[in-house]
Amino acid sequence: MSPIIGIINAKGGVGKTVSTVYLAHALTNAGYSVEVWDADPQGSATDWAFTAEENGGEFPFEVSPVNVPQLKKRCTAAEVTLIDSPPLNESILNAIAQRSDALIIPAAPAGLDITRVFSTLASIPEGKPAAVLLTSADPRTVLFRETKELLEESGITIFDTSIRPKQSIRASYGFVPDGLAGYDEVATQLVHLLSLEKES
Repeated sequence: MSPIIGIINAKGGVGKTVSTVYLAHALTNAGYSVEVWDADPQGSATDWAFTAEENGGEFPFEVSPVNVPQLKKRCTAAEVTLIDSPPLNESILNAIAQRSDALIIPAAPAGLDITRVFSTLASIPEGKPAAVLLTSADPRTVLFRETKELLEESGITIFDTSIRPKQSIRASYGFVPDGLAGYDEVATQLVHLLSLEKES
């Protein structure tokens, strides 16, 4: 199985591109071949890879832009493919949800973000595996605990690891990430959830 994983949320600014790029690095470091399909018309992941190369670095995986027709038909040779998505584009989000074997929904522990989590989940095909990744999240806060309780009480799968707000993440755009900021732990859980463990 070579899973295709869509990283979606109808809301912008929740860390979709960051999560895509960092997870791709984490999975590559864990020994998996990875492709990133950039389905955001703004091309943030593509631009990140291009700028990193201009700055003397190179992503250890391919990043390529895709449109809706390509999403429906494109083949992948990678062991894991990640799809970055735009906000507020129903046709692209639907195409990603249809093509993906599983979905990751990044969201900050805030009212509007969590509202969009529920609307995003409601729009994906029934039975499609999906999990929420809390980003810009401080586990010490009441808001974090309340958000996690709400999602758990609603029967929504949540990654055990949440991504804290870090200056290193914000400063990494245009460079090869130096450190994985918790995404290595997310990748480990993702591998387990999808039964992708490599034989030792």
